[in-house]
Amino acid sequence: MNTRIADRPRGQVLLITAFAMLVLIGITAIVVDLGMSWMLRRQEQNAADPAAIAAARYIQDGDTPATRAAMDQAACFYAKENGFFKDDDASCTSAFASDQLQVFWPPIGPLAGDFAGRPEMVQVVISAQHESFFGQFLGQPEATVTTGAVAARETESANSNSLVALDPDSCAAGWFTGNGVIEIAPVTNPNTGQPYSGGYVHVNSSCNNGVYNDACSTGNGGLKRSGNASGQLIAPHIYVHGTCETAGGTITSPITEGAPQIGDPLAGLIGPRQEDYPAGYCPKKQGANIVYIQMTPTSAGCQINGLNGATVTLTPGVYWGGISVTSNNITVKMLPGIYIIAGGGIKATQGSITSIGSDPTSDPARVLIYSTDNTTDPSCTPAIARCVQDEISLSGQTSLKIWGLDSGPYRGLLIWQDGRGGNPTAPVSLTGNGAMDIAGTIYAPKAHVDIGGNGAGTGVLAIQIISWTWKVHGEGSLYMPYDPALLYHILQRGLVH
Repeated sequence: MNTRIADRPRGQVLLITAFAMLVLIGITAIVVDLGMSWMLRRQEQNAADPAAIAAARYIQDGDTPATRAAMDQAACFYAKENGFFKDDDASCTSAFASDQLQVFWPPIGPLAGDFAGRPEMVQVVISAQHESFFGQFLGQPEATVTTGAVAARETESANSNSLVALDPDSCAAGWFTGNGVIEIAPVTNPNTGQPYSGGYVHVNSSCNNGVYNDACSTGNGGLKRSGNASGQLIAPHIYVHGTCETAGGTITSPITEGAPQIGDPLAGLIGPRQEDYPAGYCPKKQGANIVYIQMTPTSAGCQINGLNGATVTLTPGVYWGGISVTSNNITVKMLPGIYIIAGGGIKATQGSITSIGSDPTSDPARVLIYSTDNTTDPSCTPAIARCVQDEISLSGQTSLKIWGLDSGPYRGLLIWQDGRGGNPTAPVSLTGNGAMDIAGTIYAPKAHVDIGGNGAGTGVLAIQIISWTWKVHGEGSLYMPYDPALLYHILQRGLVH
């Protein structure tokens, strides 16, 4: 007889089978719980979506108790129509009291995504429970599922803020400094005869000195004001998630400390493609003449030097390797259109910079400067400087006069530092020792933006800055009119999230 068979351990198959059954039951329980949660979430979404759309229709009525009551009633109606809170009264009183139904205007929290803090949008959140199979063994007999929806009803602008600092942590993420007066004021709406609602300052930074009293005081803060006693900051309203710090000068504005953080209002924006635009032309000195050389994807950049005292004109298109202006007393004119700076950035530190149209004596022509990587040259790598986006530095020694586009999908955009590029933190700087006339949206979601005038006169900046951090300063006065017609905006209506 073969005695080795008798020596083998007995019962292994039974143990393995029992263990496998336990694992199978556990997996089945988890699948059942997840399936039930998914079904409930789908039901909630079917209710939250129309509820948010219905609530958003009341945004145009203004922020009043009646408006908010109407939003709540709209949310309640569609929640009931989709099977929720059937035993509650017609106003969903119990659901609102238990936070099973919530209406936020403007949206807040993680469920709002990038639309948090947007006053032209409404968020509806629905929570419900289902019995848990797997959770029974862990002391959780019920599982809670929460779903939200955001809807928009914009009438004028996608963003009523003039200055937005997205950095959630740094002290002085938004910084006003200088010895002059910085004034942000909405212009008059020609359709109503009343000033626009906007021109606000919003700083996401949580940096604080521990005293939330809606007034600037000493100690670190997310927003900082510095300068001498004559310096002033005037704005319709300032919102800062942390606190406001003052180190000189005064702020003549209502302030809300501890305000909600907001998302990047332009997060979904996609930049122009290089292959859709012609090559730019770079001015060069050839003997006594100025010639224009067409750029190529392998260009090392457009170096405008040796042209002291000259006037050159740039045409829209792609400038591979960037633009550098180092000639003294030069005048650089930009014809209207889109300028794609594909690697290398743009550095113009001399002379005067202006955009021109058919009538140079009237408003300047509209341009967009878009800084990104060189995506056309297949030999490009992150190690090649000419291929990677770099800083944008426009500092006219005599004047700086540029406005954003006035038509097309990028209407109102002036400067755009691509947040998806290889060097998205490359700073943006616009300064002028003479007259400053700048209008449009400056969008640098990962970078620092520095705007200032060093002259003793008055600079006019009808601008909107949406950046990681920013600094606005001036030795003279800076007037920043809030005019939605000059800023980037896409009207959004209906469900957005």
